[in-house]
Amino acid sequence: MSKIFPMKWRVLLLSFCTAAVFTTFSALARNADIAIVRVPNGGIQPQAVMDGAGTLHLLYYLGDPMHGDLFYVKSSDSGTTWSSPLRVNSEVGSAIAAGTIRGGQIALGRNGRVHVAWNGSSNAKTKGLLNPESGQPGAPMLYSRLNDARTAFESERSVMTHTFGLDGGGTVAADSAGNVYVSWHGKASAAAKGEAGRQVWVAESHDDGKTFATERPAWKQPTGACGCCGMAMFADTKGTVRALYRSATENVHRDIYLLTSPDDARSFEGCKLPVGD
Repeated sequence: MSKIFPMKWRVLLLSFCTAAVFTTFSALARNADIAIVRVPNGGIQPQAVMDGAGTLHLLYYLGDPMHGDLFYVKSSDSGTTWSSPLRVNSEVGSAIAAGTIRGGQIALGRNGRVHVAWNGSSNAKTKGLLNPESGQPGAPMLYSRLNDARTAFESERSVMTHTFGLDGGGTVAADSAGNVYVSWHGKASAAAKGEAGRQVWVAESHDDGKTFATERPAWKQPTGACGCCGMAMFADTKGTVRALYRSATENVHRDIYLLTSPDDARSFEGCKLPVGD
């Protein structure tokens, strides 16, 4: 499975299966040269984004799949050389990489600040709320950002305050206006049983991730959400925020929904995407 990140005349493909970064330079030529570059330091589950200056920002995972660490590096020469790695999580072993849908997610915000969100492991000091369906505390949705000096990541914190049942991977998005959004699917008290009671939640920050508001439902339609499926969220320069997730309506119907907000995530409208031929 690959992710494609276009930037001007370049296309970056991340391969989760081989843990390699493929950078395609396509300038104006039709036949592009492809360079295959290993993720530095033997990292896995790479996530990358390229900024407007052509700097490549890369997040990767190291360690035991159930309690490892996230690291951040950057490259100004398309992956030929990398900066010294910075550990993202302040608590050792507080990240998780079980399955391809629970790894860390990266976004670039105002003035190029790096924002990272990830599912917390059982080693995280901050615990998720008690899940009444399992009788056990769940995983927290953790977040950190580069400090003002851009020399280290700030202490991690959970943005889940009253929801529980984090399973599939959460996501993070940011824009050039200082808005940061951390999103996940989970449950609140009195929700319907099973995956039908899950829904997408959003915690918003309008001060570059310094503070976050209490999470709220992105959309109140009862579509459910597939517990072990990932999701993705993107924010553009015009204040539009979009999110993709997989539903679990009536615990059985699995469809892909697109949520769109034209007003900095204050309100969302959703639509089920048709299955292509």
